[in-house]
Amino acid sequence: MPIFWRPQMSIGHDEIDADHRYLILLINTVELVLRFPENRPHIEMALEELRRYAAGHFEREERIQIAWGYIHLDQHKQEHRQLLRELDGLVERIRALLDDPAVGADGLRDQSQELINFLRHWLVDHVMKADMRLVPLFRKQKTI
Repeated sequence: MPIFWRPQMSIGHDEIDADHRYLILLINTVELVLRFPENRPHIEMALEELRRYAAGHFEREERIQIAWGYIHLDQHKQEHRQLLRELDGLVERIRALLDDPAVGADGLRDQSQELINFLRHWLVDHVMKADMRLVPLFRKQKTI
């Protein structure tokens, strides 16, 4: 089942919210291609785009945090680096499953729900916890 954007996921900054919407779309795409693991190029393309966009998003978000004077920037940067390490680990795990003749496409299909749950947790937890700490900053600046 895909993830859907909900208003309570908004942190109040249009660029960051747009990035989060696109990350949801990419995770939904990864979920779809993992259901059909026989087509490895589609899996590779979806995973590479997710990794590329996540890294770019984190850079944009950090630049915005600097511009807005976010005092917890260092902690947030560390969280971003950890999220990228986790994503890299997941990508390597998927590739290893596809490369293992004992597992292959059928084994990956069997494990796809676990992998998707990881990605959902990976994004939604970060947005709903770490990024929500930005809401007061954007709200405060908009009222000034």
